[in-house]
Amino acid sequence: MNKRIPVCPKDTFYLEKLSGEGLVSSQSQPESYRDRVVLKPWGYEFLAFENEQVALWFLHIKEGHSTSMHCHPLKKTALTILQGEAFCNTFMTRNSLKAMDAIVIEKAVFHSTTAVGPEGVFMLELETPPNKTDLVRFNDPYGRVKEGYEPTSQMIDANLERFGYFHFSESEPTNSHKNSQFRLSLLEFSTPDQFRERFQFSTDDKFLICRGEIGWGDEHRLAAGEVFDRNTFADQKMWTQGPLTLFQIQRAKK
Repeated sequence: MNKRIPVCPKDTFYLEKLSGEGLVSSQSQPESYRDRVVLKPWGYEFLAFENEQVALWFLHIKEGHSTSMHCHPLKKTALTILQGEAFCNTFMTRNSLKAMDAIVIEKAVFHSTTAVGPEGVFMLELETPPNKTDLVRFNDPYGRVKEGYEPTSQMIDANLERFGYFHFSESEPTNSHKNSQFRLSLLEFSTPDQFRERFQFSTDDKFLICRGEIGWGDEHRLAAGEVFDRNTFADQKMWTQGPLTLFQIQRAKK
């Protein structure tokens, strides 16, 4: 499943109301989030990839726990479930998500994600553009409504392997990460010709666009921050513009 959630009048109303009450300034933040794990009351998250267009975060939410009902006024968010099950709720919708489901949340849409399975949920969050402190909370079960993004005191940089930490960079040798449930691969195509020669995918694969554009037909196009799969194109001829960077998500082979 791929789904898109647009902003609604209730989102706009509450964002204006909360902004009028004054937003808390960002708490102390590091120069870079790389090689750190951010501890959350609901679990943890870490930065898995970043360039000037997007930031890709890996999240684990514990069973029965939820993120705050929050929005990002300046950035779009794409959530993709890797393992487990979750509900992603907005003011207007209740979305049940399982492995390989994705949902694109437009700027300023309030949303909250709850892990419902016994293992919790593991997921990717693609943010466009990168801006971790772009955060407004409507409510929060952990009392953080008046707080900004977690400060450096809630970040750790030692023994990160216990969290399954990994990180990708463009033009660096490491281009895949896998476990028993899923495989993530970083794909880079420098030209449209290279894309046409090398790109292929199976029915179940999901792709996150991290640089460039991909399209089909005369008017349809997707840019950085979007999610697509084979059903997106319905066997139409695909084209690209400029260098293209993608994350490929695959189910682990049994």
